Amino acid sequence: MNNRDWELEQLHRDEITVAMNWVIRTCQQIVRDRSHKTFWVPADTSEGAPSPEQLIQRAREDVLDKLQRIIDGAQFVMHNVEHERAKRKLSSPS
Repeated sequence: MNNRDWELEQLHRDEITVAMNWVIRTCQQIVRDRSHKTFWVPADTSEGAPSPEQLIQRAREDVLDKLQRIIDGAQFVMHNVEHERAKRKLSSPS
């Protein structure tokens, strides 16, 4: 493996690790900010029992939308690494 190949391998490892760290950190933040004893506590629902519609909205805002954005970003990184590696594999002599 030449120096350029090693650097590209390291770059890919770093990109993947950073993307996954963002997923983990986002999960930790959501747990820290929106849970009590590992149970989801919806924001702004302290006044009586929230309706299912309110719960759906809070679930999306508190957890699902945040996670989806981070997961989409991580998937994009993985796709780019896979694409770059496949392209490089095709162009390199066997």
